[in-house]
Amino acid sequence: MKPKKLLNEHGISLVEVVAAIVLLTIILVSVINLLPQMGLKSKQNEDKQVAINLVSKELDHWQSTLEGNIANLLANPDGTFSFLDAGDTLTHDANTITIQTATTKSMPSNYTTEIQIEITPDLNTSPKKANQISVFIYKNNSILVTENYGYVFYER
Repeated sequence: MKPKKLLNEHGISLVEVVAAIVLLTIILVSVINLLPQMGLKSKQNEDKQVAINLVSKELDHWQSTLEGNIANLLANPDGTFSFLDAGDTLTHDANTITIQTATTKSMPSNYTTEIQIEITPDLNTSPKKANQISVFIYKNNSILVTENYGYVFYER
C-alpha cells in the first residue's frame, strides 16, 4: 500500500492555535487573580513596618515622660497630669494603669496608642524600682498592629 500524501505539512493548524490561546488564557487568569492579593499583603506589610518603627519611638517617649512622673502616677492615678492631652483617657484597676491616646506622641501618624503600666514593680530593690510599660499601636482605633514593652525605672 502506498502512503497517503499530505497536501500541507507547513505551518500550524487552527486547532493548535485555539489550544494555545486557551492555555495562555488559563495561565493569565490565574496570574491576574494573584495580583490584588499581593497588593493587599504588601499594604499590610507596609503598615506593620511603620507601626513597628512607631512603637519603638512611642516606648522611648513614654519611658522618658513617665520617668519623672511615675511615682506620682502610681500614688494617685486619679490626679491630673501635664503629660496627658485633652483627648487622652486614663483608667486604672488593681493591677494596671491604662492611658489611651487619640494620636501618637513621638511623631504624627494615623495610629492610636494604648499604654499599660503595671502597678506592681517587677524590680523591687532599694532605691530603684522598675515597672513594666506596654505600648500597643492600633489602626482605626480597633485593629492591633503591633506591641512592645519596656520598663520605667524610678526611685521611691
